[in-house]
Amino acid sequence: MAETIEFSLSLYSEQAVTETVAAYDGFLDCDVEVGDSFVRVSLTPKVEGVDDLSDHFANHVLHLSIVANRGALA
Repeated sequence: MAETIEFSLSLYSEQAVTETVAAYDGFLDCDVEVGDSFVRVSLTPKVEGVDDLSDHFANHVLHLSIVANRGALA
């Protein structure tokens, strides 16, 4: 069953979403839609039995966004 997550570009990096999609390729099929102020990702699991997979995905996007932001501030 697909789940959709929308990331606001005011907080999340588009690059972070792209990198997370690549990192989770073995676990999820992802359809990405980029708007002016958001990135929307539709997630469809490829494997069963992984709890909270969409939460792990979102946390990874957040982590990479924070890392990128910290680098921009340095």
